[in-house]
Amino acid sequence: MLEVVFYLTGEGKSPVREYLDSLDAKQAAKVLWTFAAMKAIHPSPSVYLQKMTSTDDLWEVRVVFSGNIFRLLGWMEGSGKLVLAHGFTKKTQKTPPQEILRAENRKKEHENRKVG
Repeated sequence: MLEVVFYLTGEGKSPVREYLDSLDAKQAAKVLWTFAAMKAIHPSPSVYLQKMTSTDDLWEVRVVFSGNIFRLLGWMEGSGKLVLAHGFTKKTQKTPPQEILRAENRKKEHENRKVG
């Protein structure tokens, strides 16, 4: 079973929670429904969760709703925990490099905090 958790900054803030709070109620409900589906179905269907190529081991959660694509980026810790660190909305297929870089930087910061 997959556990989905949100990355926290050194100050205790959650960029993903802030992103979800910026969505309207129906959009946020669809994202949360997708998390529940990912947890219930093992392995998670690739329509919801895919490993990203040419990244620092990032995974992408993709939620399509009313013509929008909500994307959440994160990484796996161990075999069953997905740490989501960044969320954004877009209408095209290609993920902008700056969005990938933001998630990769948060992953590095998270790993450095765990070691230090």
